Amino acid sequence: MARSFKLCLIMEDRRGGLFFKGIIERLKVEGKLPPNLIVSGVRKSEKCNPKLGRIVTACLTPLRPHQPPPLDRVIVIVDAEGGPVEGARIKTLEHIPSRFRDKVRIVVLEYCAEEWVCAGLGISFGDDPVRALKDHLRKERGAKADYHKFMLAGFVSKLNLVRLLSCRSFREFLKALQP
Repeated sequence: MARSFKLCLIMEDRRGGLFFKGIIERLKVEGKLPPNLIVSGVRKSEKCNPKLGRIVTACLTPLRPHQPPPLDRVIVIVDAEGGPVEGARIKTLEHIPSRFRDKVRIVVLEYCAEEWVCAGLGISFGDDPVRALKDHLRKERGAKADYHKFMLAGFVSKLNLVRLLSCRSFREFLKALQP
């Protein structure tokens, strides 16, 4: 049996953790990711926060000398919120200790996780995926329906993964998940 590949997801919003873990599990079930890939944890940290470096260090430092690290990789998912993607990547990278950079992948969403929902459902979102998703739900479910962040993970099974491939950040995420 192949050795498991363990990783941790770090993101700005804890509610996004269920969404990203759900995407990973779906990709595994559909055979697009190896079954030995294990998400060992989901942590919360802002992209520009010294706490990020401490979390990465804790995830990748062996408990005892001469032991392997507890995790094989850390994936940091950050929102560019419509700003420059590379600027968000650089701000995030500044907080990653240099000795761990080879085991850390940074995935920058152009806006936020809702852009994947919109892309996966075929919803045009311009520069505000949250607004587009709210409008879509109101049209689909009636005037009083609204979108709230806790609903994010509920969309995983409804997404068209082929459509999602149109998102640069999704392709980057897939690459980061490869052992």
